[in-house]
Amino acid sequence: MSLQGQLLNGQSPTPEELRRAVARLKAVPTLPKLLQRIVVAVDDPDVGVDHIAELIEIDQVLSSQLLRLANSAFYGAQGRVSEVKPALVLLGSVVTRCVILATSVLDLRHIRLLGFWEHALGTAVAASAIATTTGRGRAEEVMTAGLLHDLGKVMFCKELPDLFALAVARAQAERRSLRDIELELLGVDHAEIGGWLADQWSFPAVLAEPIRYHHEPGSAVQAIDETAIVHVANTLIRGTGYGSGGDAKIPPIDPEAWARLGLDAATLDAVFDRFQVGLDHALNYAFFE
Repeated sequence: MSLQGQLLNGQSPTPEELRRAVARLKAVPTLPKLLQRIVVAVDDPDVGVDHIAELIEIDQVLSSQLLRLANSAFYGAQGRVSEVKPALVLLGSVVTRCVILATSVLDLRHIRLLGFWEHALGTAVAASAIATTTGRGRAEEVMTAGLLHDLGKVMFCKELPDLFALAVARAQAERRSLRDIELELLGVDHAEIGGWLADQWSFPAVLAEPIRYHHEPGSAVQAIDETAIVHVANTLIRGTGYGSGGDAKIPPIDPEAWARLGLDAATLDAVFDRFQVGLDHALNYAFFE
């Protein structure tokens, strides 16, 4: 019987079936040829912005998402960027690369989890606010890392929707973290799954490490500040109740990450002030409509 059939009949998958499910998750999707060409061009310092813009303009959806992000409150343009080329200059190669991947392959809104998109957006805004307030990391890069930090959940839901639904239901019914249930069912959690995806798509460390280590910031090696920021932002957003990560648990903040960012009561007040303003703007200039 298939995994779906077992779940519908209230049966638990066997260890071998779960092993195959994990193998399926590790076989992350490759990029369509056009996207491969765009990513290679973005990564090549010898390729001019004119050529990259021409490639991106072939895909209307991708073009619109880049323009929407360039016109968002995070970049201060708010409606003044109307062409792909200046949007590329404004966003930079790291953010452009990851917007290409996230927009064209995984649509965060379509995950079967109420409030997921709000949680991703909230974490992105909070990460940007922390970076701006503390002077740690680049705000636009940690914003992108915050937006993509739960990429593994998207992959889990996309490839194994019934098992994902079971994990969420168990987490909520048992009042446990979704991460704990994932580890029980699969032996890996969404952070590790997201790490596989980041490796497959050659994400830079400034994005890959916050995705893989946002629950264990002490494991970061290269993007230490950025991982600490996304870790704290994720917990702060859960504490506000904005959106949903799939369970009601508020994970503890790693004390070393907190200390590294120099956060205290006054700094945290400034972070929340910036967060509220940023969230209001982000909802008006949303990345995805």
